[in-house]
Amino acid sequence: MELGLCIEMALANLPFEDRLQKAADLGFRYVEMWFVDGTYQGRPDQLAKAAERNHVRISNTVIGSPDGSVGGGLTNPAHREQWLERARTTIAFTREAQIPATIVCTGNTVQGMTDEQMRASVMEGLKPTLEMAEEAGIVLLLEPLNSVYDHPGYWLTSSDRGAAICRELASSPRHMRLLFDCYHMQIMEGDLVKHIERHLDVIGHVHSAGVPGRHEIYNGEVNYAYVFKAIEAMSYKGLFGLEYEPSMDDEVSLKNTLEYLGV
Repeated sequence: MELGLCIEMALANLPFEDRLQKAADLGFRYVEMWFVDGTYQGRPDQLAKAAERNHVRISNTVIGSPDGSVGGGLTNPAHREQWLERARTTIAFTREAQIPATIVCTGNTVQGMTDEQMRASVMEGLKPTLEMAEEAGIVLLLEPLNSVYDHPGYWLTSSDRGAAICRELASSPRHMRLLFDCYHMQIMEGDLVKHIERHLDVIGHVHSAGVPGRHEIYNGEVNYAYVFKAIEAMSYKGLFGLEYEPSMDDEVSLKNTLEYLGV
């Protein structure tokens, strides 16, 4: 199992390409970014060359913001065209930058809509998005988040529900996967190892951060050393991503984390 590093939270004080170099220097072969028009400002072909130059691979981008303020979200059918245009732009950039996946957030609950109506809207928006992804050879990573602390009002807060959606879109299981974020799901569900085991068939990516606080994974209530080894024992083939905000010098924090995980 390979480690990935989210360079939007760690090393964020550096210019974008310097983050790639520093991540590689620390031993990471994979890094994650968020929006294609966010902290990186440049062409996708330039990004692909920068990654190659620094001997790292960028594992994913993100289509829209969790609350739908960027991209419109999936829960509200009134924002469908906005979402599809954002998805089209992001998927095209992701493909041209030689990045294999992009993250999908559902958006928040919509006042006046029932839960069933919002789920139907999410499915109606995911189907054409998935068609775009399939055509481009890009994997969609559907992410449940916590609505308690970080994303109030977010609609998809359960890995069980997220996995069910991925399975329902099983016409292309290789291109519709679940992003299991241990930080968010510890807050919403707990029982991390059993949830991961239950949904291993659809999990395409794993995220981690310390609970509470979203800082180092070796501080907090989750025994990540145990979780990490348990996931390895399941023969999981995806990335185990570090998506946390260091509470100390970034380089010290990351070196401590690698030592903690024994990698």
